Amino acid sequence: MGSTFLTLVNKVLVRMNEVQLDLAGDGFDSVRNVQALAKEAVNSSVRMVLQDGQEWPFLKQTKVQTLSAGTRLYSFPTDFSVVDWDTFYMKSLSTKQNTPAALPVISYEDYIKNYRSLDDTGSVFGTGAPHTVYQTFEEKFGVTPVPDDSYEVEYVYWSTPTDMVAYNESCIIPSRFDHVILEGALMAMMRFRSNEQGAVAHQNNFDKNLKAMRRVLLDEAPTLRSTVINRFSVHAR
Repeated sequence: MGSTFLTLVNKVLVRMNEVQLDLAGDGFDSVRNVQALAKEAVNSSVRMVLQDGQEWPFLKQTKVQTLSAGTRLYSFPTDFSVVDWDTFYMKSLSTKQNTPAALPVISYEDYIKNYRSLDDTGSVFGTGAPHTVYQTFEEKFGVTPVPDDSYEVEYVYWSTPTDMVAYNESCIIPSRFDHVILEGALMAMMRFRSNEQGAVAHQNNFDKNLKAMRRVLLDEAPTLRSTVINRFSVHAR
């Protein structure tokens, strides 16, 4: 869980030796001057963190798409950034008693070459429970064969959050990384004040802390898997 927008802004103001905003949020929307700059600096810092990696774990979302009979293409959510193509899963539909299963994903070229004519003509497979997902060149995915009922397909994607607006809105970034946001915001505040030396110092801290954050949340530890085959020795009597 992330800190609130107000909490982050006040942390910046404390570091800048400026007056903090009311803890109840009174007047938060209409602040001006340095307080308004602090709000923009916090959002700017959050954007920089999010742009450094699309697949932060706190951006993961699970979507259940209800299919419509006769419809083969489906749009991703409006906050979609990138999808995990390995997570598509067909859930069981009680009225059809279909078998729940992971859905393999193919390219659009593969779909055009091997599946589209079958979907268009209804030959061979006709319609039914989709068994394959295909990629498109839009922010959509397709299923084949064409569904004949309201099946449910579940998948995981990474979202793109919008800027924080309300004083009590929680930041998408966990609070244990507030120090990363703070350094990025202070870098922006120093640049607003034309203090390039201070901005460079905070940028160095921001880059260092962001690198550590990536190491904790994104960089996978190397794993080793043994390929040794154990063979039982058979001794003749």
